[in-house]
Amino acid sequence: MSQTCVQRTHTALQKIAAAGDEGARIFTKVYTESAHAEAVAADARAALGISLSPMDGRIVSIKDLFDVAGEATTAGSKVMRDAPA
Repeated sequence: MSQTCVQRTHTALQKIAAAGDEGARIFTKVYTESAHAEAVAADARAALGISLSPMDGRIVSIKDLFDVAGEATTAGSKVMRDAPA
């Protein structure tokens, strides 16, 4: 049986945390609470046979070179951390 989205998300978050300082360098920001909430919602939709898109329930990371609404695009630079979103 395949893992649920919640299980996959939990595993991914554990691996990021287990990587310590290296995980923090790779993933400059981790949205733990919203990732869990989205995983729960995706599993609930899947149980009802509903999918929002082919990416629904998939785990993604977004490189900090791309603009995301409400977030500063820092390109990994500490100098840009306080840039306007």
